[in-house]
Amino acid sequence: MWIWTGARHRPTPAGWRGRRPWSRLLLSASLLALSACEGGGVPPDAGDPTGRGWATDQPGLFGFRRMGEGAGDLGAIGYATGSEQAPAATGLLRWDRDRTADGLTLMCSGDAAEAVLLSMEGQVVHRWARPYSDLPSAPPAEGPHQLPWRRVRLLQDGSLLAIHSGRALVCVDRDSGLRWAVMDRVHHDLDVAPDGSILALARTEARVPRVNAEEPIVDDLVVRYAPDGTRLSTVSLWDAFASSAYADLIDQLTVRSGDVMHANSIDLLDEREAARLGAPGVTAGQVLVCLRDLDLVVAVDLDAGQFTWISGGPSVSRWRAPHDPSVASDGSILIFDNRGGLAETSRLLRVDPATGSIRWRWAATPASAFASFFCGTVQELPSGNLLVAESTQGRAFEIEGTSGEVVWEFVSPRVTGEADELIAALFMAERLPRPAWLQR
Repeated sequence: MWIWTGARHRPTPAGWRGRRPWSRLLLSASLLALSACEGGGVPPDAGDPTGRGWATDQPGLFGFRRMGEGAGDLGAIGYATGSEQAPAATGLLRWDRDRTADGLTLMCSGDAAEAVLLSMEGQVVHRWARPYSDLPSAPPAEGPHQLPWRRVRLLQDGSLLAIHSGRALVCVDRDSGLRWAVMDRVHHDLDVAPDGSILALARTEARVPRVNAEEPIVDDLVVRYAPDGTRLSTVSLWDAFASSAYADLIDQLTVRSGDVMHANSIDLLDEREAARLGAPGVTAGQVLVCLRDLDLVVAVDLDAGQFTWISGGPSVSRWRAPHDPSVASDGSILIFDNRGGLAETSRLLRVDPATGSIRWRWAATPASAFASFFCGTVQELPSGNLLVAESTQGRAFEIEGTSGEVVWEFVSPRVTGEADELIAALFMAERLPRPAWLQR
C-alpha cells in the first residue's frame, strides 16, 4: 500500500495561484424583524430569537439569517470569498493510492473567476479563467462575492458553464474563450439536461401574500436555458410550494422577510435516481432542490409547477443549513450537513427518504476538524467512496465508504484577504474521469 502523507508549502503550483482581488469579506449573521403573518398561523410577536424559520411550537427546522437581507437589498448573497486563516501546509497532504480510483477533480474557489482540473497528485492539468470585467455589458458587481465563479459544470467538449453569484451565467470554451454570457441573477447551482438545456437557480423579488402581505421577499426560481443561453422557462419555487399538497406548512413560518427559502442546490433526477428515491409522485425529469433556510430537500415537477415531495416538516430536524443533497446508490439522501454536528460542526448524512431515519453519518474526530459554516459539497464516487469539499477550510478530501477513513486530502493554496492571509473558500470539488479532449 502506497500512502502519501507529505505537505507542500507555498509557493503554489502553476495555474493555481493565490489572488487578492478584494479585501476580506466575512460572513455575519443578523436577526430580521418578523412581519405579521397572514391567515393567523403565527402571531406577529412569535418567532425564535435565534432565527428559526418555523413556528416555535413546532421545534426543528432551523433558518439562519444573514446580514443585509432586508427589503432594500434582497438580491445580495453575502458569502465570504474567504473567512479562515490560511494554513502553512497546502497541496496534497494524503493519498492512499490503493483505496482511491484515478480521476481528475474539478474545483473553483472564492478568489477568482477560475476553475481547474486537478490530478490525484495535486497538480493542475487544465485551467479556465474569464474575469467578470471581460463580460460584455456586465453591470457593476454588488460585492466581491460576485466576481469569482460560484459553481461550474464541465461539458463534454471541454466547454465550461459558470455562475457569477446573482449576476451572470457564462459559457467558455476549453481555452477560456467566451461563447456567451447571460446577465441574469443566477446563483449557487446548475445542472444540464440530456437535451443540452441548462437548469439553474435564479432569484427575483416578489410579493408572496401567504408569506408576507406587506413587502416583497426573495423568490427563488428554477430557470431553463437553451444550450446557447436563451431563457426558455421559469418556475417560481414559492408558487410551486403554495400550489402543492404541502402548502399548509407555509402558515407555520416565523421568518417572513428577506431571503426566506435560500435555495442552494439543484439536481436533475434521472430514471435511476427517481426509482431509488421511491417517493410517490417523483419521476425522472423532476429536480431535487435544497432550501437551506427551511432545512428542506424538495422534489419539484417543473411542468406542473409543484413540489411533489419534501424531506420533512417543522417537527423534524435532521440537519441544519444543509447543502448539496443527492440520491445515493442505496436510495438514501446524501447530504452535506453544515451545522448539525456537535457544537454546530459539519457532518455527512445518508437519510432514508421514506422514514426520515439517518442510515449513516460521518463526522470528524474531534468534531471541530470538519466544519464549514457555508457551502460544501459531497459526491458519491463509483467505488462507494465520498469526495467532500469543506468550503471554508479550502479543503477537499475523499473518505472510504465503508471505514470512513480519509484516503485522499488536498488543501488549496489559493488565498485572499488584504494581505493574502485567508484561505480562499473552496466552493466545490467534483471527481471526473479524464476527458478525451485532454488527450489532444
